Amino acid sequence: MIEMKAPRNASSQIQSLGYDAETQTMAIRFHKGGVYHYFGVSPQTFEAMHAHESPGTYLHQNIKGKYKYEKR
Repeated sequence: MIEMKAPRNASSQIQSLGYDAETQTMAIRFHKGGVYHYFGVSPQTFEAMHAHESPGTYLHQNIKGKYKYEKR
């Protein structure tokens, strides 16, 4: 199970984020429900999203459509 924590900057979309370095899997829990796992995400990409001033914007610009994912 991936440990989840709130992004460094508040997000209207994202409740919490988590990362498993061994499998390079990023988990995102949304305020409206649902947890998504994105695969093949580098540690640098996870850290950039976690620290971004707008994690939701980062998600739309850099993650969605670029990584395979699965809803959990």
